[in-house]
Amino acid sequence: MFYELPIIVIHGGAGNWKKRDHEKALSELTKSLDRGYEALIKYGPAEAVVEAIAYMEDSGLFDAGKGSVKNSAGEVEMDAGIMDGLTMKAGAIAASRCKNPIREAYNVMKNSPHVLIANVCRESTVIPTTGFGGDTVGAVAVDKSGHIVAGTSTGGIENKSPGRIGDSPIPGAGYYATERVGTSSTGIGEIIMVNLPGKEVDTLIGMGYSLQDSITAVTNKISNRFGRDNFGIIGITSRGEAFSSYNTISMARGVRNKDFSKVAIFDGVVP
Repeated sequence: MFYELPIIVIHGGAGNWKKRDHEKALSELTKSLDRGYEALIKYGPAEAVVEAIAYMEDSGLFDAGKGSVKNSAGEVEMDAGIMDGLTMKAGAIAASRCKNPIREAYNVMKNSPHVLIANVCRESTVIPTTGFGGDTVGAVAVDKSGHIVAGTSTGGIENKSPGRIGDSPIPGAGYYATERVGTSSTGIGEIIMVNLPGKEVDTLIGMGYSLQDSITAVTNKISNRFGRDNFGIIGITSRGEAFSSYNTISMARGVRNKDFSKVAIFDGVVP
């Protein structure tokens, strides 16, 4: 579906959202969209992605930031990444205990010659987590000129081995942005990392396929090879085509531009 630019699309993770959490999730998604869209208008797509994701990190409802689950040692280790499609610069952090991992990843993208740094935190205090156990969060934003930025943040898999790093800080896997498309993925990181769905969607777009066909093809490929209940993805092109797909029971997600704002957890054209 095509939307007038500028536009932001977000997700709160693919999985099995408990019925009792639906209203809260939809409310938090709406607030995240509002925060991100305001930043998109005032500053640009990078700030929009950071603000939308940071809001979800702070909400405690998702497996990111305050809501991050703990590893097998009872500790929190979070990953996040962000990429600018215009410059092809990316920044990511892994195994972090910062309050807002997406802000740290943005700092890496802006101020470091590196892409991925582990165990980094500019903040003096680590995050007090709720361990809610929701799912990964992500956002993709496009401004009026077609400039795309994408990002993802996660607390990872509950009871994971200490030091485990998933797909969320890996460009092409957990997030990806070029001049033509941006994506953010959610699901089982070990599957996402070996499939590089973000990179594959960009390749298919470059071959002339629509975003809907590209994202559907990638989702079907993962489902056919690895089964279901392990993957979800959102994406936007520079022309304003937005689409999402998942092979799980549900995926929390939302889309907003000047005239339209909608969130959903189950099936429906959102985006």
